[in-house]
Amino acid sequence: MVLLNNMRAIAFVTVVLLFALTACGGGSDVASPLASTAVPDASAPLATPVPPTAIPTAIPAAIPTAIPAAIPTAVPTAIPTAIPTAIPTAIPAAIPTAVPTAMPTATPEPPPVLDEFGFVLGLDRGGDVTNLPGNTDAQGIVQLEYSGVNVILSWVPVNGATIEGLVTGTFATLRNNQPDLTLDTVSESELRVGLETGTIIGFKSVDGSGDVVGGGLIGAWNCVDQDTSFTILVTGQDASVVQLRLNRLVDNFDCA
Repeated sequence: MVLLNNMRAIAFVTVVLLFALTACGGGSDVASPLASTAVPDASAPLATPVPPTAIPTAIPAAIPTAIPAAIPTAVPTAIPTAIPTAIPTAIPAAIPTAVPTAMPTATPEPPPVLDEFGFVLGLDRGGDVTNLPGNTDAQGIVQLEYSGVNVILSWVPVNGATIEGLVTGTFATLRNNQPDLTLDTVSESELRVGLETGTIIGFKSVDGSGDVVGGGLIGAWNCVDQDTSFTILVTGQDASVVQLRLNRLVDNFDCA
């Protein structure tokens, strides 16, 4: 504000001086009437013009931007990887292979075969054959103890005998020889022996108290070429075992 007032005073004084110079230096004798100018009151104190001083413009000093010092990044030191040392593989010493000595192989004995009277009967191991005295190719009886069952095989010349007569006759003889037991037939069916056809019946044995104590099978067939009839009797306490043994004997029979 002070500066502005000083400049106004300077301007006012300059104007007054210009007018005075114009009045004194003109070429005409008659002075032109001066325009009335406002004369400042002499009593009023004149503001002494103050020469303007160079007012320095406040130039803000460069405010240093706070440049953060380089913050050292924590560079992790190289962590040495634990390199396992080479573990030596235990190389086993050559183990001598035990070469087994050749074990003597037991040569199995061939199953017994009944081949003496014009026919062939193969037996499984464990079969024990007993020949009755006087056996011939024409007729005879053999007894077998065979894996829990008893077997009687007999043969006679055909001479007009029928298969049914052989089966019923064998059953009647067995019943008469066991008076303490009651024998009842329970089944009858066809029997196949090789190419021959026969008959077979099943029976059970009952004691005095009514308990079944066993049973058996009776079968008969003819060997036409040998003109011989065969009868087989298989008995035991287990009906399934009796049936199994009979099947094996029949399968291994050959009229020869």
